[in-house]
Formats: sequence, structure tokens, C-alpha cells
Amino acid sequence: MPISLTDAQLARDLDLPDLTDPADGPHAIQQLTEAAAAALAGAWGCQTRWCRGPRIVTVADNYDNLGYQAAAVTRDARYTRYVDDLRMLRSHSSALVPAALRGLAARPADDVLLVCPGIVYRRDAIDWQHTGTPHQLDLWRISRRPLGEDSLNEMITSLLSALVPGRPARQEPRRHPYTTGGRQVDVARDPASAAAGNWVEVWECGLAHPAVLARAGLADRSGLALGLGLDRLLMLRKGIPDIRLLRSAD
Repeated sequence: MPISLTDAQLARDLDLPDLTDPADGPHAIQQLTEAAAAALAGAWGCQTRWCRGPRIVTVADNYDNLGYQAAAVTRDARYTRYVDDLRMLRSHSSALVPAALRGLAARPADDVLLVCPGIVYRRDAIDWQHTGTPHQLDLWRISRRPLGEDSLNEMITSLLSALVPGRPARQEPRRHPYTTGGRQVDVARDPASAAAGNWVEVWECGLAHPAVLARAGLADRSGLALGLGLDRLLMLRKGIPDIRLLRSAD
């Protein structure tokens, strides 16, 4: 049985402003989110659906419906903030995707970009680029036509040009339960140098796993899946040296 949050801990976590949400006040992270969505919608000419959701999600949507195995280490209470046996504070913005996919199955579209931003909750060590409450953005393109590696390359190129123009970037293979052909994209902290220690991981992506789409009632579709770290990207764009400054009132 997972170790659950106390009522006081849960109230504290839910009271924290979500910097991606205009309802919690304006923030530069919102401009970054809008720029990412606009770049992809403009490149593809597809419909855009913004899919915000509750901070408390089911364990099923955070893990099971994305293909995580029952023994996945990320489920451990050392890393996850459980509310009870069936619910938790979302640990990544991908937890919003299963509901967004079910919504698409209920209201079909031939080609759509699902935009899922929000604060997420981790049990993480705190340093200049890590916090227990980062902000993430999932961008999933779901289409009736086949989407493959060329489409994924276009997605990566469009976002790099829109969000971190001129900065060196690199890609490495990564495995995710909700993608095939997964990749990690890193961007140079210092545009003039690509030395060791200069790289910052900004997003992971891949082709949407057919099993995840089928589970939501979209077995006849293909897709691209990308999840990016908004805090780190904003730090790169603004030259901010510490992630904790993003919540500063100064």
C-alpha cells in the first residue's frame, strides 16, 4: 500500500500556484506554452485542443493507461505523492493524456494537437535545475494518417526553432512505455559551447504507442508524443540560473 499524503500536506500542495494556468496569474511560462502549441499547429495546419485537468488524477491514468508496468520503480512512494490507493498528485503532465485521448475518441477529429500543460509533483532532490513541483507540457499529435519518424523529426525541428533558436541540440535514444522509437532532446546551456556538462535535457518524445491509443478507443489512429520541461526551457531562454527563481515574487 502506498504511503499517502496527510490532509495538511495535500492542502499545501494543492494551494501552490500553477504557473501554466492564467487563472493563477500571468507568467512567462504561459507564453512559452502558447509558443510551442502555435509553432506545431502552424507547421501542421491541424486543430488544437487544450486539455487541462485536475491535479489529483487516478493511478490508472498516471501509470496504467500509459503502459507502465506494475513493478515500475517510478510508482514507488519514494518518488510519488499518493492521495490514497487509487489517486495521486500527477507526477507528469502525461497523466493528462489518457483523458484527452478518451475525449478525442468521444469527439473525433482527423488531425489534432492535444496540448496538456500543468504543474506536476515529484519527490525530488532540489538543486538549480530540479524542484519537487516542476511544470511540464505534453504535446500529442493524433491523426488518421500514418505518422512516422519524418513527422517526429519535423516536430523536433519546429519546436527547437520556436523555443530555443540558434542553440546547439542533440538527441539520444530513450525508452518510454507510451512511445516507440523514443528519444531525449538536450539543448546547450551555453550556445557557444557544446562541452561536457553544458547540456540540459529539455524534452523526451517518440511515436505514440499503439497500445496507448487503442486503450483509449483510438486503435485506427497514429500519433506523436512529446513531453517537455517548461521550467528548464524558460531558464534557457531567459538566462535564469536557478529554477527556484521562477517562483520569486521579486
